Amino acid sequence: MDLPVARFRIVIQARRGRQLPRTSSSKTVTPFKDTLDDLDKDAVKIATTCLLDGIDDRLHRNSVEQLTRNLRKDVQVNSHNYYQLGYYYHYGIGPVQKDEQKAMENYRLAIEDHHPGAYYQLAELVQDRYRNYQGVDIDQLTLIEGIGEQVKMLTKSAAEGKYTKSYRKLKDSYADSQDWREVIDDYYQSLEQSVTTTHDTKQLSQIYNELGILDIITAECNHEKEKTDLYLQRGYDHFQKSKQLGKPAASYNLAVHKFAKLPSTQITPTTLDNRNTHYYNIAADQGHCLAQFELAIRYQTEKPITNRDYSEALKLLLKSARYGYADILYHVGLSYLNGLGVAQDLNLAKDYFEWAIAATNLFDNLHKGHQYFQLGYIYHRGLGLSKDIKLAAHFYASGIHIASCVQCYLFLAKLIEKKKVENSDISSAIKLYMKVLESDNNHCSGYAHYRLGKIYANDRYCNYYDAQLSKIHFESAIDKFKFKRMERIDEDSDDYYHLGKIYLHGLGTRRDLDTAVINFQKAIGTADITNSMYDKHYALKALKQRNLIQQ
Repeated sequence: MDLPVARFRIVIQARRGRQLPRTSSSKTVTPFKDTLDDLDKDAVKIATTCLLDGIDDRLHRNSVEQLTRNLRKDVQVNSHNYYQLGYYYHYGIGPVQKDEQKAMENYRLAIEDHHPGAYYQLAELVQDRYRNYQGVDIDQLTLIEGIGEQVKMLTKSAAEGKYTKSYRKLKDSYADSQDWREVIDDYYQSLEQSVTTTHDTKQLSQIYNELGILDIITAECNHEKEKTDLYLQRGYDHFQKSKQLGKPAASYNLAVHKFAKLPSTQITPTTLDNRNTHYYNIAADQGHCLAQFELAIRYQTEKPITNRDYSEALKLLLKSARYGYADILYHVGLSYLNGLGVAQDLNLAKDYFEWAIAATNLFDNLHKGHQYFQLGYIYHRGLGLSKDIKLAAHFYASGIHIASCVQCYLFLAKLIEKKKVENSDISSAIKLYMKVLESDNNHCSGYAHYRLGKIYANDRYCNYYDAQLSKIHFESAIDKFKFKRMERIDEDSDDYYHLGKIYLHGLGTRRDLDTAVINFQKAIGTADITNSMYDKHYALKALKQRNLIQQ
């Protein structure tokens, strides 16, 4: 837990049951009655009251209909459509009833094109089958057969790239289970034997790639350096052979497993001096979706960023969207929302965020739940459509329920604080802000401290007025905002804007108009660099405040 959070809990505990000082409005302040002991449960309850019926079901229904239409009209079938339909049947999502047989049928159609997610889900179906045998005696042969089915599917999935948990599951099982270790070793030997009998180039490239991924897993589970180095080199050699036979995933695996930790000589992915980037480019050029996606993120994040970088990023994102994972669709939507490498299209951005809600996530999901936040923000601000606070609150609440999205906690709290949400009061906003403080997100926690500082400084909230606690929050907000800059974490216009407001009004610190102007100016300049709609909103507010000071 963040140290300030524990400190605030102590202060709040001390306030319970005592008579507080009279405020400037001379109202008697009643004892503080709220508790933060059940903060997690309370936050979920607050979010639940904001959910609207049928919204998420509509998005999933639209997705199923679109997938079905795609499969009917596609001349070249996209395996991801089969995978996504299989996933809906597997777990009974939205309007689709759970049907493991239909799930398996769709997954098997998807693996005809080596879809990594479909391989992984087939392994999950096998595991589910054996879970149903709990409490029933199973002979060792049957158990080994079940493990064998899973190992085969997990290996094929892991060899395609880090789309799923396959690699981690194989590695953990190899390290922890003698049965799994023996089955994996047996499967490895069967692959080695297949090399001598296989004459089809495509199949041979697949075999070498699978051998390579199992070599890497064996190396990482070995504690003898000499053997580890031997297994690693053998894995790299297998990837190289697979690459020479034209397997895109082999180039990706070389980038990720062999060259990922090498120091980069260039800060942009446009040069081939960096061997890691070189192999990423090969895989991306050959149509590897994850390589295309990860390269696109590099273009969008590694500085300095130019308009050409954003344009190249969008091209790669649109190519990688052949596999319609939520993370990929989210970033395409973000490009259209902010006009990164393309003309801004708010309606198309909204569509991509909605599609992302109905899609499955990649394994290493760095932006979990952000599609809910972006949709909420679109309705909150009325970007390209009329404002709809109820829909905004719904998507913020959904982001809390589905993904514990920190941004969603923060912005739902602000809607409640500003009395935009029916049947909610300031105590609900405080609890959601406090929930944000328990995250390791300095950007969001800084703003949560700022909002809490304003609440405790406002004597309209007579039950909560506390000048000391307000000062603590404002001081913590300053620390969080400044920490981001010291650690060279991405800068945001709203950080500078709120620092400007703190120094403008002397909130928790001395009033300093010069420092306020400097921060407002930085807020304006940051928005020009990030091209973010969110930053542009605060840049306009900062411009207004700066001009008022300088009049």
